[in-house]
Amino acid sequence: MASSIATVISEIVGKVFPPTGPLIQAKSRQFIPEKEICEKDEVLIAMLNSEGHENVPYCVCDPEKNDTPIVFSSDGFCEFTGYTSEEIEGKNCRFLQGQGTKKEHVDKIRQAIKDQVATCVNLLNYRKDGTTFVNEFFLAPLRDSNKKLVYFIGVQCPVDHLGPGQMPANVGWVYTQGNHE
Repeated sequence: MASSIATVISEIVGKVFPPTGPLIQAKSRQFIPEKEICEKDEVLIAMLNSEGHENVPYCVCDPEKNDTPIVFSSDGFCEFTGYTSEEIEGKNCRFLQGQGTKKEHVDKIRQAIKDQVATCVNLLNYRKDGTTFVNEFFLAPLRDSNKKLVYFIGVQCPVDHLGPGQMPANVGWVYTQGNHE
């Protein structure tokens, strides 16, 4: 499975993955964890912080804080949603929901957070200007070396339509699947 993930990453970013040399840090904002995270999650964060991943829409939330607020939003997330990081960080992600967001999709995310497990859901959300977008949303726990939950990472991948069957074709699947038990 790892070779197929590497192939998908290589196709997405147009570079060989895993890289043969050290990762080059991107010039965009980067998530620097304030808490210790396990090695496999460090690899995930290093990849997101590296050159070629600047436009990946993702955010990191802290489950130890009240209402699990966003503590980091990538430049890609801000561009995708129309919000600035200052408007987003400190808030729960539910501000993206609107009248057309299905309750069963939100419930699936809430249950995964409660159970501290990864999940994905195809859902309708809303940008700052009120326009809708469909995204394949991937949620994964980030843990410390003792397997204690320290963060959740959410990767938002734009897709053409609501419905299943789009997971392996987009970057969120690569960033979350196979990296967590």
